[in-house]
Amino acid sequence: MTHMEVNFLETDSREFGLFLDGLRIERNISREDLCEGIMSLSQYKRYLRGDTAIPNDRLVLIADKLKFSISDIHVMYNRKSDKQLQKISDIYHLIQRHQFEKAYQCANELRDQIIVSDYNKLYYDFCMLNIQHNLNMVSDVHVLELYSEMIDYQNFTNRESMNWVEFNILIQIVKIASKMDNFEPADMLYSMISSERFTLNFNRQETYIPAIYITLAQILGVQDKYQQVIDITTKGINHCIKYEIMSSLAHLFLVNAFANYDLGNKEQAIESAKKVFMLLTIENKPQKFEQFRYSFENKFNMSVDDLICL
Repeated sequence: MTHMEVNFLETDSREFGLFLDGLRIERNISREDLCEGIMSLSQYKRYLRGDTAIPNDRLVLIADKLKFSISDIHVMYNRKSDKQLQKISDIYHLIQRHQFEKAYQCANELRDQIIVSDYNKLYYDFCMLNIQHNLNMVSDVHVLELYSEMIDYQNFTNRESMNWVEFNILIQIVKIASKMDNFEPADMLYSMISSERFTLNFNRQETYIPAIYITLAQILGVQDKYQQVIDITTKGINHCIKYEIMSSLAHLFLVNAFANYDLGNKEQAIESAKKVFMLLTIENKPQKFEQFRYSFENKFNMSVDDLICL
């Protein structure tokens, strides 16, 4: 077996088959003409479905009809996948900045393209649905149903692992369901995150996780589950300290302080609150400091200056 043959056999058969068919369309060649003298049309369709990988000898003949070398096709496949992933990531970053109209325009430009990997397709569909929901093109009930279908939510707890997009979809389900007073997804997420076996398999998960702890803690707080809020924020605080993530630490301490206050744990609440403003002083972000000051003073009915003097 040649080195090139190994590369193609390791590629997802369906994704690669669809990519080849996209090249065929771009070359304005019919499926019948492409298959002539190489394979039957029904066999070609089996390759497109991913029923089996395209043998290397037939791939060479297909590449020749498309007027590419087999090496060219391999390089183009990887390059197109990477470029699409970057474009989808750019759309996601627009969503994060709440630039939904611009994100929708960019997403529509990709709509008719053949997405060359299942991961990219899931990522794109997630972004498009997120945009449509934020632009009020899809209702809460409908978007919840569509998100659930995307990750097979009913069987999600049986998963041994999840990728970054799947986890993001789960977070959206938790947020939207909670708005509708359905806290079952939040409770499920709490059980997952609280488990010692909880792991995520994607890059930069260390910096992503603290925001999840904050979101979940706030939803638990709405349900008056203050001890669970304390447990999850403590877990988040330890995570931030372990990985030296400063940006979320003050927020976690603040939510922790509020939960302790609601449980009557005044000493612990004051201790956490002091750490909030110590961290904010180090961060030196006046607007953030004032936002946290307002929240604290309304909750504790005391000034930050009095807090510091305690």
